[in-house]
Amino acid sequence: MNSLAKKELIREVFSTQLPSLIEEIERKVDQFEPKASSNQSWVQLPRAKQDQYRNTLDDEEINKLTNLLLDTEEGSFELAITVLKTHGAPIDYIVLDLIPAIARKLGRQWEDDSLSFADVSIGVNKLERVIYKLDYLFQANQLDRQQNKAIFISGFPGTQHSLGSLIFANFLTFSGWQVHRPTQVTIESIVYGVSSKMLQAVAISVATNEQLEQLPNLIDLLREKSKNPKMIVLIGGPLYNKAPDAFDHIQAEVMAFSPEESVQKLEQHLSQFENNT
Repeated sequence: MNSLAKKELIREVFSTQLPSLIEEIERKVDQFEPKASSNQSWVQLPRAKQDQYRNTLDDEEINKLTNLLLDTEEGSFELAITVLKTHGAPIDYIVLDLIPAIARKLGRQWEDDSLSFADVSIGVNKLERVIYKLDYLFQANQLDRQQNKAIFISGFPGTQHSLGSLIFANFLTFSGWQVHRPTQVTIESIVYGVSSKMLQAVAISVATNEQLEQLPNLIDLLREKSKNPKMIVLIGGPLYNKAPDAFDHIQAEVMAFSPEESVQKLEQHLSQFENNT
């Protein structure tokens, strides 16, 4: 596609999809007209205004957001998220419900070959950037939930994307866990993170068969270096979701398909352990 045609397509998307999405969002809000300046666009609204938002977007609206994520010029998806937020969408809803829903949609489209790996990679990178922008607000909202439970979360070294780990980390933060992640996804950084803190659990996301082959050695190393001899090991990730039977030999206390299931199983295992001590 030549540059002129590309510009025409971008103008068409901005003149059709984004305005209609904004109108649908505005219909969800009763007697509220935001007045946010550009430098306030990522500031969370007071709780009273958040409560005016119904906390749900239907499939059509999520489809439009996904199209903005994939098909328009840089910044349009972030603009749509800003519109949602300034119209009252709580940070918790965006981080824990909306972005995971879009990520799942990307995964389904990749599986049915309606999106290329490059398209999915671009979309995932944009979702990661939005989560990082919202992270300080999300973390601040969860301070009153924090308990004396700590976990270290990482993808296996060599993993290309961190979106799954980010989403899982936010679910745990929402559940009161103190979440630690490596500065760099390397064996050395993961080992240091586990050995330097008192942790109740460590979670590793596995994406490839090569990583699975190396996983038992990594688990043994982390158990050896951990300050907690009863540290819970949790395993998940793209490869587990695709081929769980391949993990039958892995010595881990928890394996799960989704962030929600991971949190539930982790809490259950920790509760059982505490009741037995």
